[in-house]
Amino acid sequence: MREQIEQMSLFDFMEVSDQNKITSGKIYNKEIIKLSDQVVNRLITYKIGDYILDIENIGLEKTWDYICQFVIDNNGMVPDFLNVKNFGELYEVGLAIQDKILKKKSGQYYTPDDVAELMSNWLIKCDGDAVCDVACGTGKLILTYLDLIGFEQARALISSGNLYLYDFDNVALKICRTTIAVKYGLDIADSIHDIFCDFLDKSIVLPQNCKVISNPPYAKIEEIQNYWNCSRVLKDTKELYSTFMDKIFSQAKSTVIITPFSFISGAKFKSLRERMCDIGKGFIVSFDNVPGNIFCGRKHGIFNTNTANSVRAAITILTKDSEKKGFRVSPLIRFKNEERHRLLDCNTLEKTLPPHYQVVDESNTMFKKINVELVDIYENWCNGSKYKLKDFLAKDEAKYSIIMPNTCRYFTVASVKKLNRTGAITLYVDDLDKFNFLYCFINSSFTYWWWRIYDGGITYPISLLNEMPIPYNLLDKSDKEFFSTMAKRLIDREESCKVTKVNAGNAQENIKFPQDYRNQINDRILKIIQCTVSHDIFNQIHANKFFQD
Repeated sequence: MREQIEQMSLFDFMEVSDQNKITSGKIYNKEIIKLSDQVVNRLITYKIGDYILDIENIGLEKTWDYICQFVIDNNGMVPDFLNVKNFGELYEVGLAIQDKILKKKSGQYYTPDDVAELMSNWLIKCDGDAVCDVACGTGKLILTYLDLIGFEQARALISSGNLYLYDFDNVALKICRTTIAVKYGLDIADSIHDIFCDFLDKSIVLPQNCKVISNPPYAKIEEIQNYWNCSRVLKDTKELYSTFMDKIFSQAKSTVIITPFSFISGAKFKSLRERMCDIGKGFIVSFDNVPGNIFCGRKHGIFNTNTANSVRAAITILTKDSEKKGFRVSPLIRFKNEERHRLLDCNTLEKTLPPHYQVVDESNTMFKKINVELVDIYENWCNGSKYKLKDFLAKDEAKYSIIMPNTCRYFTVASVKKLNRTGAITLYVDDLDKFNFLYCFINSSFTYWWWRIYDGGITYPISLLNEMPIPYNLLDKSDKEFFSTMAKRLIDREESCKVTKVNAGNAQENIKFPQDYRNQINDRILKIIQCTVSHDIFNQIHANKFFQD
């Protein structure tokens, strides 16, 4: 009999089971299914093959109806395969099976355990009576938070009616609620507020005096719904993650949220930055995506080992404050995967934050991502420079030209020779002294650093390059002689320093000058802007790891 049952899917038992529904059940705000003995026997021996077969036959939601009811009926005392600790992974498998197209459009990135623990530790420090997980999914964030505060405190939070879960995915929400109920007691499950909803619906309002943890969806908004609050942020950005941020920040007392980092300086997110600074204070920690990345190369429902194309992420902590405004912002943190354990620590990351709170307004439109030890250099550079790069450029082709590849993973480079590659910026200059200085300046750490401060994504926008401060007004005769000599040395070595890398099947040429040249240029510029430090100060911005010990 058991062999026969194992060859059948739950579909074969649905007719019997569907006759035994109790419509007044409250375990996850859905009807409770009275499972037949045949279904129970099958679930006792459940394996991955059975799970796949059930999804293919009756769909993801119906399959999880049975699984959740089975787990609840047995108060979590089930075979290890159906242990609630596996629910998140099983659900991802189910998504991939059910809809391979939808999984690419879901825009939901799986929150790794260490990131969930980091965010939860910050949430513990936040003020707020009610705790809300917006876009909770299967519950990685809220479950980590409940684990950290401890069993008794978690039960007290739940039984007081101060736990709120929000998600547009009814199956994921059901899984989250079931897991919490099993872990912390079915006797208090009815006190969990699980809200199946479009969070952007105007009728959905967060509870008073709440703190929120969230990993919202990352996808473009194709159509603005008439039941949403059409805020300025929504109209400007047309991104789900930024619109979620806007609503959460507006209604919560405090927030810990992980999102793409593009809102930090992207032009279309200016209204969000202004809104954040109007609401209160906090800090932002941003992460690069190579060589390691925060999401481990995994998107919700997708299992792969690609770690190069994951989103560059930022964790934002905001607290409403009527007096103190603005944000402390970390540099764009680059790390290796083996450093994760040391890096993803509240104290370690908070040490990367400069003390100054940045306020976005008409005079300061973007958050700057500056290393603590480089703040004074940045101030000297910007305050001492009377020019911007665009002030030295000829409108048309001129006698001197500089070629700069617009992708710059670890450094920027200038050449006079055209490289065999896609994506490059050409700058034309009339004056030889200015050409020599700009050529060297682009080959310094300063041009690369400027990009990391205000962008750090995939390419170097020409608009950003044009706005870069140029301290040409501070040069004396000996400085001009230095840059003339250095430019000639670099130009003579361009051909011998040429390197080729295959990217997406295409060979891309670049130039990699010996680091000593960059160090000499950096030392000269630092002296020019009156900074008495060595070029070693720039090691962190070029490094492919976080810890330098």
